[in-house]
Amino acid sequence: MILWLKGVVFSVTTVDLKRKPADLQNLAPGTHPPFITFNNEVKTDVNKIEEFLEEVLCPPKYLKLSPKHPESNTAGMDIFAKFSAYIKNSRPEANEAEGEREEPERPGLAHSSSVFSSSCLGLGTTFLSNWLFL
Repeated sequence: MILWLKGVVFSVTTVDLKRKPADLQNLAPGTHPPFITFNNEVKTDVNKIEEFLEEVLCPPKYLKLSPKHPESNTAGMDIFAKFSAYIKNSRPEANEAEGEREEPERPGLAHSSSVFSSSCLGLGTTFLSNWLFL
């Protein structure tokens, strides 16, 4: 996803993990994808891969994907966690009570009440987002 967002031309090779090719078994024994190799160095941790790609594929040739305001990343994770809890909740009345609660103000974000419809996901529900990223 990072390569695609940065506009890098790449190819994807799918591998049956039950019948790994020998070169793949020797490359990163005991680990499962995703992993990346660069100059004969293997990176297997997803966070390390992300940091590595951000360092190597840097501006001006490639876009910078990290947020301008670090608080935006935390707010995005909060919104995702609330939405995940909302769609997994089997008691709709609990969702309504959750939406009525006041949220604390966060720096770098504008407070808003925008409605996100999840009907595109086939859920037929609506999620209220209280934050707008600047």
